[in-house]
Amino acid sequence: MSGVGILLVLSLGCFIGTWGQMWEWGPDLEGPWCAKRRGEQCCDDRDDYCSVPILGTECYCDVFCNSTAYDCCPDYWEHCHGVVRERTTPLPFIYTTPRIPVTTNNCVRNGALFQPGQSYQENCNECKCEVFSGPPRRFDWRCSQSVCLIRPQLIRAVNDGRYGWTASNYSALWGMTLPNGIKYRLGTFPLESNVVRMTPLKVRLDEVLPESFDSRQKWPGVINPIRDQGNCGASWAFSTTAVASDRLGIEFMGDYKEQLSPQHILSCNSDRQEGCAGGFLDRAWYYLRRRGLVTEECYPYSSGRTSTIGECLVAPRKRQGNCPSGIEFRMEKRYKTTPPYRIRPLEREIMKEIMDNGPVQATFTVKEDFYMYRGGIYRYSDTTRGETSEYRQTGYHSVRILGWGVERTFEGDIVKYWLCANSWGTDWGENGYFRIVRGENECEIESYIVGAFGKDNRRRRLINQRRLNRIRDGRKFRSLNLRRLRRRRKNRNKNKNNRRRFKKSHKSVKKL
Repeated sequence: MSGVGILLVLSLGCFIGTWGQMWEWGPDLEGPWCAKRRGEQCCDDRDDYCSVPILGTECYCDVFCNSTAYDCCPDYWEHCHGVVRERTTPLPFIYTTPRIPVTTNNCVRNGALFQPGQSYQENCNECKCEVFSGPPRRFDWRCSQSVCLIRPQLIRAVNDGRYGWTASNYSALWGMTLPNGIKYRLGTFPLESNVVRMTPLKVRLDEVLPESFDSRQKWPGVINPIRDQGNCGASWAFSTTAVASDRLGIEFMGDYKEQLSPQHILSCNSDRQEGCAGGFLDRAWYYLRRRGLVTEECYPYSSGRTSTIGECLVAPRKRQGNCPSGIEFRMEKRYKTTPPYRIRPLEREIMKEIMDNGPVQATFTVKEDFYMYRGGIYRYSDTTRGETSEYRQTGYHSVRILGWGVERTFEGDIVKYWLCANSWGTDWGENGYFRIVRGENECEIESYIVGAFGKDNRRRRLINQRRLNRIRDGRKFRSLNLRRLRRRRKNRNKNKNNRRRFKKSHKSVKKL
């Protein structure tokens, strides 16, 4: 093949995409080309500088050749992928983002023309129209390659499989990257070693537990509703305040119907806590026990919109004045709890604790598919196996466990589950709730279970009043017994005197 002919074939191959994908290099141009590049011989991303001069033009050694093989270097597939192709077979195909057709003076997307510098958002990635220097000079899209939180291909894989649950897209999560989803939608730090070593309580099991249980049915009107933490990694604050509010309501038998403020603990608990970037559960409970929290009515939540914690507006020693919401601050509505206690990671003991004392707090590992949960009993699908670690990033999350139940499948199998309350709003999951496999420590949800009892001024006054009543009742009882005893003694003395008189009279009668 002459030099002019080779240049003609190269030019035609570079500009005619469909025919070029099927066109093969001749054996006289096999190379090496990519093999003689300096530095990185085969580039992972789309890189117009990842090229080699070839007969007056350029051929490329980047991964974008997977979908535009007509301008690849002749030895690209063999050198970079180890693929040896026969002359009669088409080029191998590796899936990447489809290349968008281009024209000589602008970029095209869905029939619309974009000028250089203009961009559009594709999920969590931005694509920008750029001019690439040649030869040949061309206009094309350069897109970022971030891993998105919501991935349509993962949703299809879950719904097409038999995993026991369904996946869906959520507009509130669309456009976020996976690292940002972990940062702003979770927010619970891994447990420290001294916390993990906390001795769990042993729960007595002296009764048959029901097949299903729901705290909302046993304590109607007491269990707190679903909240939305928004774009703030505050699950540590939301789960702690929700469990404490539920337990206070149960202890006061429905008289307490307040919601503790997550904003208060977010803004004011700064001891090794990072607010919307995450926090430790043990330090949250410590603050609640020592300082106490006001109600949502007093200190409403706002960090979900700003992703910042803001300034602490309720000082630890505040006694009077107004709340951040403008209402009057009342010291008796600053609630505290007892020190938290841990339940052993045993299915039946966790069930017994929930049934007796109310919802508990649980920490678990969130995998990449959990964000897309729509309904059913969740179990990790592992549809991303084989992909790189950046597609399989995980984080820790804390939620409430409200109860449990079972579900019978069409095949006759019985699947046990925990009923959990999330903090991503009512549009997510099953109206804000989700079910997860029970008894198998799925995603470590049974590893660390925490409960606590309320301790506030009203409770202390109630306890003192009951104690005073018992003392008064005891005094009354003792005084009553004392009066009875005196009567008995008086009656006994009367009887003795009567008997003595009778004996004396009887003796006198005998003498006569």
